[in-house]
Amino acid sequence: MKTKILISLALLSAVIFSSCSESDEVQLVTVENKYSLSIPAFLSEASTLNDDASLQYQHLFKEFYVIAIDEPRNEADEIMKMLAETGEYENNVNGYCKLILESFSEDYTSLSKFQSTDTVINNIPAKLVSFEDYVNDLKVYYSIATYEGVDSYYQVMSWTLSDRRDKYAPKMDQINYSFKEIMPKVAVQ
Repeated sequence: MKTKILISLALLSAVIFSSCSESDEVQLVTVENKYSLSIPAFLSEASTLNDDASLQYQHLFKEFYVIAIDEPRNEADEIMKMLAETGEYENNVNGYCKLILESFSEDYTSLSKFQSTDTVINNIPAKLVSFEDYVNDLKVYYSIATYEGVDSYYQVMSWTLSDRRDKYAPKMDQINYSFKEIMPKVAVQ
């Protein structure tokens, strides 16, 4: 009888320990030798979240999604230069972030209530933004990070249901702070 109880306790401990450690595991994803992100290991690659995304991962049951989009800097700079004439856009990560947020403003009613942070992540200027809004009667929490790379601007967006915000916001922050631009290797002469 004692043996059965000890074995049961050992198995239960192993299950609890493995489930706790599994939730903290990450996978490093490198995209086209341009950038890398560390994302939760429970996410699986997806292909239907955003047509422009160079990275798409999801976990349907957990309602956790991540996409990343990279854009050539010269193209984004040209758009921001044209818009800068109005005095509303800076030709940097702040202008790029504003451009991204305005593309959302048509669909998101509470975008005016966002929180933002200016920072530097792995030597790259970045702006982090978070907000909540409704999509098809579901309240959703969004985390958006924009980065000003050498040759590209990048945006990383993750989202989940708002009632899961406290659980997944730290993972979203880990994703945002893990971003690294991969610099092309220069041949030594």
